[in-house]
Amino acid sequence: MNCCCMPLLEVSRAPALLGSARLPLALVNPSRRRAIIIPITVTRQVRPLSFTSSTPPPPVRRRTTMASGGTASSAAAAGSGAGAGADMPAMMYGTAWKKDQTADLVYEAIRTGFRGIDTAAMKRHYDEALTGDGIRRAITDGLVTRADLYIQTKFTPGDDAYADREQYPTIASQVRASVASSLRNLSTAGDGDSSGDYLDCLVMHSPYARDEDTLAAWAALAELVPAGGVRALGISNVTLPVLEVLASNGNPPSAVQNRFRRAERAWDADVRRWCAARGVAYQGFWTLTGNRAEWQTAPFVRHVADAAAVPLATAWYALLQAVGIVVLNGTTNPDHMRDDLAGLRAVAEWRAEPAGADVWARSFAVFKQLIGME
Repeated sequence: MNCCCMPLLEVSRAPALLGSARLPLALVNPSRRRAIIIPITVTRQVRPLSFTSSTPPPPVRRRTTMASGGTASSAAAAGSGAGAGADMPAMMYGTAWKKDQTADLVYEAIRTGFRGIDTAAMKRHYDEALTGDGIRRAITDGLVTRADLYIQTKFTPGDDAYADREQYPTIASQVRASVASSLRNLSTAGDGDSSGDYLDCLVMHSPYARDEDTLAAWAALAELVPAGGVRALGISNVTLPVLEVLASNGNPPSAVQNRFRRAERAWDADVRRWCAARGVAYQGFWTLTGNRAEWQTAPFVRHVADAAAVPLATAWYALLQAVGIVVLNGTTNPDHMRDDLAGLRAVAEWRAEPAGADVWARSFAVFKQLIGME
């Protein structure tokens, strides 16, 4: 399966500097060379899902934290989606492949400033229960409240945990069992009672091979919005034809999570355009590891990095977030976490200056052309 839980490799991020320019010490750890990110907020309108009336309810306001830049049209567009949702950070912490370190890393991510946590019920690549342990510890220690966090997990079609067809004879029964387990694993009550808990977003990890099975699972997921503890629905590893099938049945997702790279359907441009037109959040993974040739060598990335005195990867992240891409970050290094979340403040301050605004505008135009937006 073309899965978003494939291992994310640490990437060396060499700083790009001109002459004697230096990176601010507060923003860079000299023992590593890595990019840094800071989110700011824009608004989106998302229409909650309804199966009981042919007349859709009025749109509700939903905020999605994004780094500003350009028009951020994909983040600000109005559209409909499955569920009202909560604040979605521009960078989310990804928990795949963390194994027995999951709880400690989730806790550290929250401690250093991450407010979005992405996990999954699939035990082969995630430990959802340990993710919940890390979240509960952070809440118990007073680092955050539940309302501060955007918690997102996934239902995985064909998950081995629900392979027993006598116990789970239908797709709907598999969905219900998976989500009930996720709510228990991610409960913030601390006493095992998940009755008052909720998921900010529940993502279908991938479509099924057959559209009818995908629609059956999607309908079962949608029944949980919002009464079943789910505020919004998303789908991952998805192509445009599948999205059109979901939309044609009146239930488009609130979020799409796909691999973002040139080799993957040309920057996933058709899916991103579809999302932008409907106000659907686009979450990208492999944004660094899948694009080394671009962010490490492209002149327009270097222009931003040199002028703002930040690493190349920081400039790349700034450009990604400026077009509304929510980045999944799976680092296991606490220093990297701190640096990554410290980041775009320097770029934002630089862009506010006349000289910075000019360099940014020219580089941003080239970037948008590269990824199929111009």
